[in-house]
Amino acid sequence: MEYMFFRFFHVIWKILTSRAFLRFWIIVGVLCIFLAIFFGLPMTGSEFFSKIWVRVAVIVLILSPILGWYLFKFIRRRRKAKALEDSLVEAPVGDGEVLNERFTEALDKLKKTGGKNYLYELPWYVIIGPPGAGKTTALRYSGIEFPGQDVLTEGAQGFGGTKNVDWWFAEQAVLIDTAGRYTMQESDANADKASWTAFLELLKKGRPDQPINGVILAFSVEDMLKGTPESLTQHAAVVRERLGEIHQALRIDFPVYVLFTKADLISGFREYFSSFSQTRRKMAWGTTFQTKDRREATHAQVGEEFDALLSRLSDEVVDRMVEEPDDTSRIQIFGLPGQMAMLRENVVEFLRKVFEPTRYDSNAILRGFYFTSGTQEGTPIDQVLGAMSRDGEGEGFQPAFMSGKGKSYFLHDVLAKVIFEERDWVNFDRRAVRRVAILRTLAFSVIGLATTAAMAAFGYSFWQNATLVRDAEAHAAVYLDSARNELDNPLIQDPDPTSVIDHLDALRNMPAGYGNPHNPTFWEGFGLNRSREISNSAKKAYSDGLERMLRPRMMLHLENEIPQLIIDGDTEGTYRALKVYMQLGRDLEAKGDGDEAIRNYFDTEWQIMMPGATRFDERAKLMQHLDAMLELDTDQEVMVKPDDNIKSRARESIVNLPLADQAYAAIKEAASLSGVPDFNLVNRVSGNVNEVFRTTDGSPLDQLSVPGLYTFEGYWGFFIDEMVSAKERLAEEQWVLGETGDRVNFNSQLANLENELFSKYRREFTLAWNEMFEKLTIAKMSADSPNYTLLSYAASPTNSPIAELAEGVTEETNLMRLYDEIGGISETDAARLIASGGSSDLGGALGNAAYDRIYSRSGVFTRVILESLGNRTKNQLRANSGGLAEDVDRRRVQRITDDFKDWHTLIKGDRPNRPIDFMLKAYASVQENRSNAAFAPTPADDQMLGQALTALTRTNAGAPDVVARMNSAVATEFRTAAENATLAELSRALNDEVAQFCKTEIAPFYPFSGGSSRHLSPSIFGQFFGPGGKMDQFYSQHLAPYVIRTSDGLRADPGTAVGQRLSGSALAQFDRAQKIQRAFFASGSPTPEVNMSIKHVTSSPGVGLANLNIHGKTIPTQPDSTPAGFSWPGETAGVSIELIPTRIGNQASFEFSQGRWDIAKWLADGAPKVQGNVVTVRYTIRGQSITYRIEFDSSTVPFLMRELRDFSCPTSLE
Repeated sequence: MEYMFFRFFHVIWKILTSRAFLRFWIIVGVLCIFLAIFFGLPMTGSEFFSKIWVRVAVIVLILSPILGWYLFKFIRRRRKAKALEDSLVEAPVGDGEVLNERFTEALDKLKKTGGKNYLYELPWYVIIGPPGAGKTTALRYSGIEFPGQDVLTEGAQGFGGTKNVDWWFAEQAVLIDTAGRYTMQESDANADKASWTAFLELLKKGRPDQPINGVILAFSVEDMLKGTPESLTQHAAVVRERLGEIHQALRIDFPVYVLFTKADLISGFREYFSSFSQTRRKMAWGTTFQTKDRREATHAQVGEEFDALLSRLSDEVVDRMVEEPDDTSRIQIFGLPGQMAMLRENVVEFLRKVFEPTRYDSNAILRGFYFTSGTQEGTPIDQVLGAMSRDGEGEGFQPAFMSGKGKSYFLHDVLAKVIFEERDWVNFDRRAVRRVAILRTLAFSVIGLATTAAMAAFGYSFWQNATLVRDAEAHAAVYLDSARNELDNPLIQDPDPTSVIDHLDALRNMPAGYGNPHNPTFWEGFGLNRSREISNSAKKAYSDGLERMLRPRMMLHLENEIPQLIIDGDTEGTYRALKVYMQLGRDLEAKGDGDEAIRNYFDTEWQIMMPGATRFDERAKLMQHLDAMLELDTDQEVMVKPDDNIKSRARESIVNLPLADQAYAAIKEAASLSGVPDFNLVNRVSGNVNEVFRTTDGSPLDQLSVPGLYTFEGYWGFFIDEMVSAKERLAEEQWVLGETGDRVNFNSQLANLENELFSKYRREFTLAWNEMFEKLTIAKMSADSPNYTLLSYAASPTNSPIAELAEGVTEETNLMRLYDEIGGISETDAARLIASGGSSDLGGALGNAAYDRIYSRSGVFTRVILESLGNRTKNQLRANSGGLAEDVDRRRVQRITDDFKDWHTLIKGDRPNRPIDFMLKAYASVQENRSNAAFAPTPADDQMLGQALTALTRTNAGAPDVVARMNSAVATEFRTAAENATLAELSRALNDEVAQFCKTEIAPFYPFSGGSSRHLSPSIFGQFFGPGGKMDQFYSQHLAPYVIRTSDGLRADPGTAVGQRLSGSALAQFDRAQKIQRAFFASGSPTPEVNMSIKHVTSSPGVGLANLNIHGKTIPTQPDSTPAGFSWPGETAGVSIELIPTRIGNQASFEFSQGRWDIAKWLADGAPKVQGNVVTVRYTIRGQSITYRIEFDSSTVPFLMRELRDFSCPTSLE
């Protein structure tokens, strides 16, 4: 049952994937597209597509590539088939002319059938097998029709053995009968192998995608019956090798059908099947494996299927014996199952060895095995008798010899109904499969998408347009609801436009509106397209809203602003406001549209009304609405007209406005609209400008700019033209004054107009630049320590922002450089420019393309150049020659240039010897010093820093104020930073190297802690106070550069910034430490050593002798005895005095605590009297007294020094 389901779904799948089925759907899809085009395009509303010939042309355009593709495939297929036929006809096969003639006749007949029977589309099968296997005989007597070939003529097909290759052309397939030597390759191995390889290459070349559809392996039953295991194994190996070569050469997996030929040689075969009708003889006798997986190991099922054949054969034995009248024949029939059974082992083993897979070889696909007989020739082999004969029992019966003039058995259906029907069982070349799969997928995808698009176009179009209409209605409803109060209010009293921003935004962003344009796609154009109508309505509503809500508020703002300007006496502001007021209200007297003037005016006004970054969005939205209003007001009637009373009052207030002020105001306004680029600091200065510079008020750096009017291009490309044409401009704008202008004495004011305009321009030119300079400062250069990358940016010799600032300012303010560059024009270029009137490559001649922009703007600029060139040509020897006009221009330009000469001086000269370069080197020195101090500090770093900063501030001489201010700020910053860093480092070192040790090892012990019973170890004392000790090392390594020694001790060096900040108390501790070192370490040894001499001066009369034991040394003394020497610290601790009286029994002694500093306590307890380095001490013991005089080898008495008492651990330097 499972197999039946599998076969059913397999058949369905074959139908769905068959070419006929696919072609059917392709045709259906193409027809749907054509119907959609023919009937759908007129419904788009386009008049163009309403014409039949247009739609037919579209269909033809689509159909042409499709037909062209199929024509191309047809022609290519025919060419491939022709090429294959030519190669086959030319092949040296058989009897030469006879075979070629028969072969050509067969091809002609096949081609006449056309269609699927064409040679290239027929399935091809290769027949292989050892010589004498009966391959050709099987084909000849199979019952298959081979058009044009006389299968019964033995000579035509090489009967008796195929010499090379025979081509059998049936109507259903092409069968390629190969010579047996191709399979075995025994006669001449090299030649046979070469022929075999050439044959496979021919197949691959002729049919690259699918060279063959299968392999028919013909193997004689006689070889199976007579062959030894060794010979069968050898045959299997050879066949396996040939199959592998086919697989490797053709790159396909193919089925193999095994035909066991000459089955009539099995004893009993002829008798058993002799009564079969022709129909039954055509049937297949064998097994076709029914598998779900083509790669299944079918060879393992051979034994089982062979047993099934035997079973069916045995089931019919009785019936056949009943039917057979001949006794001998009945015996043979009865024995056939046994004969077949004895063949089983060889068949199973042979097929296993051929088809069993290994890890090294790809196994062929065993599709089935069959037993056939083409003719009956030779003597049947009785295996039972053979076995009996070998045992001595089978001598009595011998089968009869057959002549070969018999019938064919079990051949026709094997070929026609099994092998030919499974033509698609083979796969294609993998690369070809991928290629075809990709092309087929693409083709079906295109067809599917096109069909889907055509069917969905109308529905999609309707849905899109319906959605657009619904969205527009919904937005309109929301707008009307939110703006109802505004629309119902007939009077506008508040000029603030921010109250209507949301309403105007809603109108602007209506679906398909002004701010939300809707561009319908081609597919949206199918059916009902309403985007144009909705767009026009939305734009009209937006325009009406602007005229209703925005323009009246702008007019009201001006009506409030103009009277205030009049009161304030701002005639220039009144003039500008009146002009905009009349242009905005479409006054009949106004000339020109004034759109740019209106934009510029309200951009400034709204920045004043809504200052700061927090209201930037509001200003931006209002400017967008203003731009839209000025764009859409072409067909709109202005709802609010200018007030005549306001006009009259404004004109009266400005009638006395000097023409120069009026003209200059017009020039500034025109400049803002001219497109002359501003000098923007961030845009002009490349590199790391945002890292090096800051603004003084914290505003963004990109807001620092100078209006384009006050730049090189602004002067030469705009101002000089405007200055010259100011008279004409004043005349053009007389409409602003109206009739009051008649009272203005134009002639007297126009006489000196140019000079007054230039004076104003020069003053504001300098002011504009200074305003930017005042807002500019340098960043904190130490902010990124210890790398100091900011300093490296500032000091860069190639792209320092400081140098680029100087270069940029010079480029824009050195207006005289034009004359310098004119002087550098070659004579050839000068003559060409004069001849062309300045219209030729001006930028190329002057070496700067910016001059072309200036030339395109300014006619006066061209005049200046041509006059300069002409004067130079007339008189090369006269310096600064020129006419009056040129002299005036030069003097004016020179004045502005001189105002910025300090900037120009900075970059005067050649790199790297310009003043700015020396300034950058000073910055580099500071950066190098700070980097070294951070990563490899030395005591000289601060001194070298001071020198570098001094060099930097020295460059301030002659530098612009802003640059000098920056340099001074950097110097101050690093001096302060250096002081802080040095003091911080000193404090850290003091804590790590001195303070911590002192607190734990020095301060808690006597003599530095007077009440302590613990005495300081002399070795620890030496580590701290001795030469090279902690105090000494810290002083010499860290403190010495900032300290000077005076007669009164250590003092801070006032010549160093760090020294100025050192505290006196901290230095006093180091001064005490040095005095202690001189007293206790006079020899320079790191171990303390105090040498002294002790003399017994006087004692009580009863004391005859005194023994002084001091730190392990006993010194016996008598009054006025010779002084005894002693060296501290001695060998042991403790001090004691023993007084020995003159009379026995009156001894007295005194002993101090056991400590290494007991000598200090002993001296302190003896009421010491110090004179220089001598101390006298007196002790009373039990009523007896003794006086010692002790002299030290130093300038003081070390153990009684004030420094020992006053010393405390230094913990801070400030």
